[in-house]
Amino acid sequence: MTNFRSKITFILPGFVSIPMGGVKVVHEYANRLAHKGHDVTIVYPVITCSNPFIGGLRRVVKQVYDKITNVAAELYYTPDSRVTVLVVKKALSKYIPDGDAVVAVGWQTAVWVNCLPDCHGKKFYFLQHFETYFRSKKKVLETFRMPLTKIAIARWIINKLEELGETALGPLGNAIDPEEFYLETNIKNRPNDVVVIYHHMNVKGPKDIIAILKQLKKRQNISAVLVSSRKPVHRIPYWVKIVIRPSLEELRTLYNSSKIFLHTSHSEGWGLPVMEAMACGCAVAAYANEGVSEFLIDKQNALLAPVKDKDAVVNNVRTLLSDDLLRQNLAANGRNKVCQYSWDNIVERFLTILQTQIKHG
Repeated sequence: MTNFRSKITFILPGFVSIPMGGVKVVHEYANRLAHKGHDVTIVYPVITCSNPFIGGLRRVVKQVYDKITNVAAELYYTPDSRVTVLVVKKALSKYIPDGDAVVAVGWQTAVWVNCLPDCHGKKFYFLQHFETYFRSKKKVLETFRMPLTKIAIARWIINKLEELGETALGPLGNAIDPEEFYLETNIKNRPNDVVVIYHHMNVKGPKDIIAILKQLKKRQNISAVLVSSRKPVHRIPYWVKIVIRPSLEELRTLYNSSKIFLHTSHSEGWGLPVMEAMACGCAVAAYANEGVSEFLIDKQNALLAPVKDKDAVVNNVRTLLSDDLLRQNLAANGRNKVCQYSWDNIVERFLTILQTQIKHG
């Protein structure tokens, strides 16, 4: 089985010009599978909406905003040279290579993959989230009932599917590259108090970030850095430093310069940035959403609060800032926890699932 060289195609939900955790994960799989000798293709469809007018309008709005905010009109991630990258108009059969496996990434792509002929390979649905937070909730739920072999990264996603009478293989877990995110500075002495990743979507809790930071500032003089992939659409307090699309090295330095990573997402598939910050020695103050609860344990490697309980998060951050020994212990435990997750093991599990399913049709 392990000597079988597969032709694997990943279909992503659109052209991606900014950093996105789910897309980065797919590139990690693609690069590592290609390194093992498999024939891997990543497909980026330009048109992602069934309504051409609405889809075109969205693209124009995004292009204008990106031009104003200096977002490059090119793919953000550059995969390994052994990975084939196709930017196509739509995810139609004529644009997709024949193969052994075709993997839908995201609910939009599940619709496309379900319609593809069998020549493109066994059909899989790679679940990095239970994406019912979209406006098209009914359409999302319909994709879970499609005859695709589902693979999930997290146990909570599998549990959600089972509640619908569906099944998924896994959980695979998630990991970070230890050559990208690691400890560079002593945990004890760090100049910045709080670092946070911002996203404009309500499910990511952008308004919570602002409210929590304002409450903290009222009670004590704190410093904070906000990292964003695009210029924030919310009004950020003037005293918060905003860093847009930092390089990998810059992001690692920001993590290593900060005491606490603040995470306010209401729902998360896994929470990759949390692991990145933990690897760099940040203590975590977070909402206990389903994703981070896969690897965070309150008072063991983080301080967790009920989702949307901003006051509890404020108190947790204040506790970490006032109790330096607790902060250092949680940060050390967090780094140890991150080390338990290995990309080599995760990709091997993914490949075993693919090849077993291909073999048995």
